[in-house]
Amino acid sequence: MRNKLSSIANCGIILAVLLALAASAQAQDGADLVKQLCGKADAPVRDAAQLAQAYQEAIDYLMPLMSADDVPSRYNYQIMFQDMGSYAARPGAETERQAMAKVIVANLDRADMLDVVRHWFVLQLERIGAGESVPALVKLMAADDRHLADYARRALEKNPDPSATEALLEKLSSAEEAAWKIGLLNSLGQRRAAEAIERIAESLGDADPNVASAAATALSNIGGAASAKALFGVLNKPLGPVSVKVAQALIDIAQERTAHNDVVNAGKLCVAVYNWATKLTRDPNGPNPFSIRVAAINGLMTCDPDKATEEIVNIIRDGDPRVGRVAVQVARQAPTTAPMRALARVLPELPPHYQVQVLGLIADRGDLSSVGPVKRVLHSDYEAVRLAAIDTLTEIGCDESAEALLDIAVNGSGAVQRAAREGLALMAGPRVEEVIRASAASGDVKKRSAAIGLLGKRRVPGVAEALMGYAADANEEISSAAFKAMVDVADMVDAGTLADLVAKTSGQGARSSAGAALRAALTKAPDKAAAAEAVIERVRNSTGEVKVTLLMSLDAAGGPAALQVVTEAAQSSDEALREAGIRTLGNWPDFAAADVLMKIASNSETSLTHYVLAMRGALRLIVTSDSAPLEDRVNLCFKAFDNARRDDEKRQVVAAMGAVPSPKVAERLLALAKEGDFKAEAALAAVELAGSMLRRDREAARDLAQKIRDLNVSDDVNSRAEAVMRGRPMRGRGR
Repeated sequence: MRNKLSSIANCGIILAVLLALAASAQAQDGADLVKQLCGKADAPVRDAAQLAQAYQEAIDYLMPLMSADDVPSRYNYQIMFQDMGSYAARPGAETERQAMAKVIVANLDRADMLDVVRHWFVLQLERIGAGESVPALVKLMAADDRHLADYARRALEKNPDPSATEALLEKLSSAEEAAWKIGLLNSLGQRRAAEAIERIAESLGDADPNVASAAATALSNIGGAASAKALFGVLNKPLGPVSVKVAQALIDIAQERTAHNDVVNAGKLCVAVYNWATKLTRDPNGPNPFSIRVAAINGLMTCDPDKATEEIVNIIRDGDPRVGRVAVQVARQAPTTAPMRALARVLPELPPHYQVQVLGLIADRGDLSSVGPVKRVLHSDYEAVRLAAIDTLTEIGCDESAEALLDIAVNGSGAVQRAAREGLALMAGPRVEEVIRASAASGDVKKRSAAIGLLGKRRVPGVAEALMGYAADANEEISSAAFKAMVDVADMVDAGTLADLVAKTSGQGARSSAGAALRAALTKAPDKAAAAEAVIERVRNSTGEVKVTLLMSLDAAGGPAALQVVTEAAQSSDEALREAGIRTLGNWPDFAAADVLMKIASNSETSLTHYVLAMRGALRLIVTSDSAPLEDRVNLCFKAFDNARRDDEKRQVVAAMGAVPSPKVAERLLALAKEGDFKAEAALAAVELAGSMLRRDREAARDLAQKIRDLNVSDDVNSRAEAVMRGRPMRGRGR
């Protein structure tokens, strides 16, 4: 008995193993079959019947896996099913596509199929289905599952067979729900089904504006004259809830016609829609479909630029300023200059804000033919228009533009005159340079002076020589203008030659301008020492005001040789020469002049004016000459304080000490901050000094700040000292 039971148990085990092996083999066969049908494994040649059997076996294998309780695990098998469809729908595989589509259709009614799997099946029919799928999809559109019905509608939308259109139209005729109507209309529109136009047009009058709007969209997608005619039937009626949507649909059809090179009809559509939308704006209580008007204008320019050019003048005169701006923008983007020229012709008649916009358009295009209209608004009552006209003529650039701006540069005033001069300085174009040179050479003195100034700004080749010639002119105004212009070309001018010209100049105004030009030339000289030597030679050989003018230019060059000459002048018995020497030393760029200035300031016989000039010049050099020996700066600082005649200068010296990073200076400032008349100034300077020391010696900086804080000079000083101690010094000296 025991042996029998054991045998039965063994048989059961063997049977279970065999069943498991069979299931595994079947699963393996199913997976291999799917790979073959996806094109991922070699497959035998199959006829239509064999293909149908293979697809059915693959579906039988995949369906349980696509319906698994473990929802995330379904995805891979759903994608396998999709890959089968993609491979079956490849070009040249019509037999496979048809076989798979028929098998899918045959399985749609299976009771063991989950809704989500059925959705996937219909999705594949959307991708691969043709005429063989239409009856099944029509049936599914009546399903209680609204998702399934919508999947079927979309599958018919993509189906290439004409019967799909008939099926959708039949459903549209019986549809009652607005959402279902909208879906069907969208599908018919996407199919571009011309045979559906009449039936779709009926929905333009639907009581639900959403349905009517969907009908308008569908007709715009289909396009063509018949669709446009149906849509115009709505526009020709009183304004309704979908009128604007219909107008947009007509614009879309116009764009479609343009793409098919039917620009004549496209243009007619745009004009008609623009006129319809514009008519609405005449009713103060009516709507203003601005976006439609803009779209019509843009569409007209795209499809029929010639017609747009005729209309654009009327468009810019529209009462809505937004439409006027669009007209300008459309003209700017036009493929030709015709719209811009049309606007230019009416420029003087436009309101000022439109004039500015059109002027900007003309400037962008740089159209020579528009100079005349632009000149007519140069003297507008509105400064913004005048300035825009100047900018436009500058961009156009021609002799006529130059002459117009030159008149304003001479006789204008304020911002307009400045704009004209700046424009002429930049203007390029035919015969512009000839106009300016001719105006500089002869004619009214005022006009010549303005033109000479422009020569310097324009920096054209040969300008330095031309300006030298004008600088020698007997007329002081012309000479002065030439010297002023030389400042702009100082790098092109030889300092020695210019110094000779300065020596020959008479008249205080011209000589002053000559001195400024010489200073600029020395500043820009590539070899300052040589340039300075050339001027020094002329200084030694000149007298009177010429000598003073030449002398006062030398600080622009600096250097030991020039410093010696200026120092000698500062010590001269000639009052004018001494004045010039001290003033020039006060502007000297090198620290070497500081000692000379301090000697002058320390001399009790130095006049108060010269003392102040010398003291200020010395302090400037002490503060700014970071590369000079620190000890020399410290000694001069102390000497300046000790020799200062007045408290004002002493306070200036104390402030200067704050810029000299030296322990000696810190000690002196601490001593001054403890007592005396300069406690507040010394404390502030010490805090400034401590702040500047933070990067080099943080410990010493904080120590100095702490000592100042301990003195408790004022709340402001205390706050600044505490900020330094925190490592975040406050900017500025405060009060």
